[in-house]
Amino acid sequence: MSKWEWILYAAAAYIAVMTLVRFMRQRRNALTTQLRKAFDEEHARALEAMKKQKRRDEEEKRQTVFEQMLEKSRDAA
Repeated sequence: MSKWEWILYAAAAYIAVMTLVRFMRQRRNALTTQLRKAFDEEHARALEAMKKQKRRDEEEKRQTVFEQMLEKSRDAA
């Protein structure tokens, strides 16, 4: 093989490797973005579920206190 063939093969290999690296970086960035979005959505759902549970617990506590007060007022009467 001549010197020019080696130079052409080396240039072709370099271009191929650099192209592959660029594609891999793009794919990594796309996956990172996709996973971050999914994580943020799941986190938001979890926060909303915790808020709803907290509201239910507070309402249940209020209802229990109200029923206890109602029982005391019935017993007193």
